[in-house]
Amino acid sequence: MKRIFIREVFWFILTIILSLIFSFLFMDFLDLSSSERNLKEIEKIFSVQIYIIGCIVSFISIYIIRTLVALVKMLLN
Repeated sequence: MKRIFIREVFWFILTIILSLIFSFLFMDFLDLSSSERNLKEIEKIFSVQIYIIGCIVSFISIYIIRTLVALVKMLLN
């Protein structure tokens, strides 16, 4: 039981780190970040909101892929 808990905590922390990285890539890929130095307040808020949405989508996507991989492994055994 302890081993399963430690593995899940590891995956949770790894998923958080990966989702932060993937959200930056998400913003860069869709050109949602501004290259200007002086942003208006609404643009700053929008950038943070898009970054948070990217983090959440990445987090959910990683867990869905992890679940699918575990399901395929289980079906192949």
